[in-house]
Amino acid sequence: MFRLDPRHTGRSGFLLPRHPRILARFETGARISAQPVVGIDGRILVGSHDGVLYAVQPEGARVAWRFAASDRVYTTPFVRDDGRVFFGSDADRFFSITARGALEGALATDDDADTSAVPAPDGTLRFASGRVLYSLDGELTVRWRLEFGGKVFSSPAMLADGTAIIGSQDDGIYAIDTTGAMRWHVATGGDVDATPAVDDRGVVYVGSDDGIVYALQSADGAVRWRRDLGGYVRAGVALGLDGSVVVGTFGPRVRIVSLDRDTGAVRWSIPIAGPPTRDYGIASAAIVDREGRYAIGAPDDALRIIARDGSVESRVAMPSDVDSPPVLIRDGVIAVGCDDGGLFLLGDAPVTIPTDAGAR
Repeated sequence: MFRLDPRHTGRSGFLLPRHPRILARFETGARISAQPVVGIDGRILVGSHDGVLYAVQPEGARVAWRFAASDRVYTTPFVRDDGRVFFGSDADRFFSITARGALEGALATDDDADTSAVPAPDGTLRFASGRVLYSLDGELTVRWRLEFGGKVFSSPAMLADGTAIIGSQDDGIYAIDTTGAMRWHVATGGDVDATPAVDDRGVVYVGSDDGIVYALQSADGAVRWRRDLGGYVRAGVALGLDGSVVVGTFGPRVRIVSLDRDTGAVRWSIPIAGPPTRDYGIASAAIVDREGRYAIGAPDDALRIIARDGSVESRVAMPSDVDSPPVLIRDGVIAVGCDDGGLFLLGDAPVTIPTDAGAR
């Protein structure tokens, strides 16, 4: 699923490569900004702005099937344990398809369905379209709808009790319970397009267009700390294994930053070259491997692998901006989308994927 688990930690059970290079490329018809995932059959699923969801066989980067979603796909598919795939598109539709790409159902939504779905403990799903947060069952029957005061680009994170944490362009962060009632609301100074993440203590971390990363208590929304990073924070954070929060910023100082989860203090910062404008910045969210190393895309046409201490281990040049969050599909192999329309596999060696592999 998006960010690898319902709390959107970005943590993987696999290891990042040590000396990554481009191993293979699969070409779609337009930009890829979505995170890839792996289906139960080991194929990589990724949506493109050409309006198609692709299933790509890792060996040889060959297409296994494609599903026409009729408009741009910003969302990361949610793959259920039985192989069913759920995702939305800008055709104002939310789809359920089989593991082989056959349509099972489609729900007409209020607007672009461009946030990624997250499962709740009771088996229902949450996703947003336009200003509305939906709760659906597995047959796409709507349990409830909740409308916010602005468009929602933030993909909801899920707590163990079924509470969804989500941001909105009405300058707010919300906790919504299993009935669709608001538990709490925190006002911010700008749009909240970023996806929240929740650590194992129940602390929520999310950025805003006011340039601030917020740390909030999930129980009541109480603010633990705020850290002003000086530019839009639109990507989700990654929760490091050393008590850190890693996130990218927009201009005028584009950078990848590590913050202390207890205090919000800056631990390290990596500048990214580019124009000092507010609309140039990092849209990719980092992944954390099982050793606590990071991989993240950037708008300087590169993907970086970063050690826990903030030193850059590798910078892999790419053909265009990397706005897609990367994932590990096995030890040493990264899948990531690129703004040139390519799905890339990066690693140390040729890709050989067992059929039962899955993203971690």
